[in-house]
Amino acid sequence: MKSIAILSAVCFMSSASAFAETSSPAETTSSNKTYFYGGIGTIGLEIKDKPDAITEDVTPNLSLGLGHEFSEYLALETFISFSSTEYSNEWNPYDNTKIELSLSQIGVSVVPSTGELGNSGIKLYARLNASMVSADAEVSGSSLNGYTLNSSDTGAMLDGGVGIQWNINDNFMIRGEYLKNIADSSLDDFSDYFDYQGAQIALGYRF
Repeated sequence: MKSIAILSAVCFMSSASAFAETSSPAETTSSNKTYFYGGIGTIGLEIKDKPDAITEDVTPNLSLGLGHEFSEYLALETFISFSSTEYSNEWNPYDNTKIELSLSQIGVSVVPSTGELGNSGIKLYARLNASMVSADAEVSGSSLNGYTLNSSDTGAMLDGGVGIQWNINDNFMIRGEYLKNIADSSLDDFSDYFDYQGAQIALGYRF
């Protein structure tokens, strides 16, 4: 968490210094881009202090985003994402109960960055997500006599992260980033029992 805060501060300071300078026409054309991206990774729920008997299987998360670069150092995005984790007790052959927890998010992001490092096309960035969340739980198994139990809850989440972006050319980009939940609201204290974190890679198109 401390490393996220440090890199976020560096990126915000870079953004502030950039706004204080006058951009050349070439910089404006290159950085004032709209873009969309699709990502996949390991972002999902993980039980805190998980018992050894419980098997935790994180399904690859999926995300889609649309953003706009207001300068070389600052972008705003809107996104949707989905992740799920399945829990089972594989140590007990007589218990085939499975619990699937899933999170669906729709939100906005502030993405400050260092700007391109030299002429490499590479930049470091921080991310702050604010999202509305739907959390769903599904319990199934023979102990329920063929029935499936479902429950859901809605709330809000605040996530923070850091990443690296490579602008392959003027249109295509690739990202790798790490995200972690910072705070949540109206989700029955799920952050007391679960961590929501992970890494993902994304491929985007700038236009």
